[in-house]
Order: sequence, then structure tokens, then C-alpha cells
Amino acid sequence: MRGVMIVNMGGPETPEELRFFLSRMFKDPYILPYGTIFRNVLSYVISTSRYKKSWKKYELIGGTPLVKSTRKTADNLQLLLGKEYSVKYAFSYSMPDIPACLESFKKDGITDITVIPMYPQASYTTTSSVLADIKKVTDIDSFYSITFKGEFYNHPGFIAFWVNLIRGHMKSHELENPTLVFSAHSIPQYHITNGDTYAASIVNCAALIATELGLHYEAVFQSGMKRGTWIGPDAKEHLKIMHEEGIDNLILIPISFVHENLETRYDLDHDIVPYALNTIGFTRVSRINLPESDPQLVQMLVSMVERD
Repeated sequence: MRGVMIVNMGGPETPEELRFFLSRMFKDPYILPYGTIFRNVLSYVISTSRYKKSWKKYELIGGTPLVKSTRKTADNLQLLLGKEYSVKYAFSYSMPDIPACLESFKKDGITDITVIPMYPQASYTTTSSVLADIKKVTDIDSFYSITFKGEFYNHPGFIAFWVNLIRGHMKSHELENPTLVFSAHSIPQYHITNGDTYAASIVNCAALIATELGLHYEAVFQSGMKRGTWIGPDAKEHLKIMHEEGIDNLILIPISFVHENLETRYDLDHDIVPYALNTIGFTRVSRINLPESDPQLVQMLVSMVERD
């Protein structure tokens, strides 16, 4: 039997889990590339001071949708792959985490494991972090034989996944010739300076999807923090420019995600979309919602596993 592990960031389901989530995230050197002592102190300060305020956002969106959707995706992938495979899921910053998931495979006697980070566009902050967590285990335990999958933004199945979602959205909302605004989570500029290919992958992915649809598009970045320099163009600032240019028929597309999460349900739905409508003055702005577990996306995962 072969193993398959899909990995996502994770999500808190209680305030205490959120505190744990924030603490683990800001201890990650791939998130904060500073010394261990500094990261430990900063993670304690952030997780202790912010978790109650941050939890209010989760309450507003009805809790994290990411855990349930990741679990459902794993279940559906298991159904398609069949009994020759054992499919599990793991999270970087909540439970079950990567070491626990690998230990579960070991208890089952499964040594050959395909790992798929659920990040379409690879980044030092996501895909590389997952690989580092895998290596922490495999460097001291020779039991495992790992096949690691990287970014999949240019996989034909991923392009088809988005094309189908956008076409369905246009039909249900009776939209003609909209401008596609592909919005991705921002990362600090210093990662790009140090060779991270994430920003280029976002733009390339947006171009592939828009070309297939024959529609005009823009690529923007959201959810950057106030401190430091984060990659852009910033979603809100770029929307202002688009409005000044006379564009008034937009579809927002969360291109860097495959599952709904705080950045889609809160940052897009409760911040960016209302800002576009109520502050900037757009009249037609809608947002693509991500299915809990899309059959086309799961079929793409099957093809990634079976190519090994």
C-alpha cells in the first residue's frame, strides 16, 4: 500500500487553538527568517496579545472552513484512488501536524508516501516550510520514502478547475465580459529578493486562466501586514486605479487558495469587496467561492499521485 498526505496550513476551531496556531506559525523560520530566540519571543507576544481579537474574525465567518474542506478533499481523494492507497491530511500549524501524520503512516507500515502541499504556487513561506518539516522527520528516520510534489498552478487540471468555476460564476450572475481580478495572499518582499518565485507564479497562473477564457485580467495581492514591505500591487490600491480607468465589472478570484479560509471569508468578503463597492464606488463586484471539495481538483490530485 502507498500513502498520500495532503498538507495545508491548518485552522483553529477554538480560541485556544488559535493561540497555538499563531504561536507555531510565528516560530516557523520560513515565516520569520530570524534567530530562534527572537522568533520564540515574538511568537509568544503575538499569540498572547492577538488571539482574542483575531478569534472575533473567525466568529464573524462562522469558524474556520479550511479544516473541514481539507478533510473532505482527503476523503474524496481516497475514494478515487481506492484501496491500494491510504490518504491522510496534515497541517503545518494545527493538528494533526506533519510529524503526527507521518507517524500514523509508520504505524500502518506504509513507507512509500506522496506528499502534496495544497499551495498552487510554491513559496518559501509555504511549500518550502512543508518540505523542511518533512525533512526534520526523514533525516533521522530512514523508514520513509517520500515523493514530494511542488507547485501545480500550471497543471491542466488546475487551469480547468478555475476556468469551470469562473464560467459557472459568470453564467449564474449573468455577467458578460468581466475583468478578472486574481487576488493572492501577499508575502514579504525580502523573500522575492532572495529568490522566491511565488509572485511570478501568481502572474503566470493568472495569465494561463485568463487566456483560456479570453478575458482581461489583473493580478493583485492581499492581506499583507502593515510593517515592512510586502509584494504588490496591493488589492485595495489597485482597485482604486481600475475604477479611475472606468472599469466597473469585476470578478475577484482567490487564486492562491484551493479551500476557503480566513483570507477569503473575512479579508475578501468583509473587507475588500465592501471597500470596492461602498468606498471606491464600483457597482458590479463579485467573488468566486471555492467549493468545499471540487471533483475536478480532486481528479487533478489523482493524476499527480498516479504519475509517480
